[in-house]
Amino acid sequence: MEHHIKSEKHEITVADLRIATGEHSSFGIKLPMIKSLMNQIHENPDKKNIFGYLIEVSAFRGIFGIMRELLDSNSPFFTYSSQRLWSQYFSFEQSIRLIRNVLSHTTTSGIILNIEDFVKQRDFLIHEKDPVVKFDFVYADNWKERTGSKDYWIHLELNFTKFQEGQSLFDIISLHQLYMLAELCSNLCELCASTLPKPKKTNSLKKNMKTVWKMERKV
Repeated sequence: MEHHIKSEKHEITVADLRIATGEHSSFGIKLPMIKSLMNQIHENPDKKNIFGYLIEVSAFRGIFGIMRELLDSNSPFFTYSSQRLWSQYFSFEQSIRLIRNVLSHTTTSGIILNIEDFVKQRDFLIHEKDPVVKFDFVYADNWKERTGSKDYWIHLELNFTKFQEGQSLFDIISLHQLYMLAELCSNLCELCASTLPKPKKTNSLKKNMKTVWKMERKV
């Protein structure tokens, strides 16, 4: 959307935006504010749109934070993910762990690394595994559910020995690969959910009526 606003030269048509926040409440953004923001984006294509940037970073923070929690504390999801990613699972999990740590602790707009974000993970990899984490995931080679291009893949190479405090996360993992990794997280969640047994539907009204009937008989 932002790229479209920056590149297209046409009259921007917008309307009031209403976001439901409850059964009887909502949060509204008025047309003049929306139009002003969109015009600023269009007239200054070389400048960073801070509103869109914050939404983008917040989305990544939420996705990778939840993914880390699911892998650490949700046994069915961990089992499913490790089986589907197989030999690539460790690299995937280490990538998620790093991104989550950086995004959760950063206080800078450039997503700058602090030594605390990666030092423990780096030391673990140096002594127990390999400090160079490579994640190469080709959908067509790994998932039969994927019917698209065979060139659709994710490539990450994280050399923990070269990380330095003050680097930006985007110098280590490109924005494009962050989007690709976020999509993979979404796909894993969706596919895992499809394998779980569906909860049995119960007729709560019928069940409650039986309970009332039993209580009446006891009185």
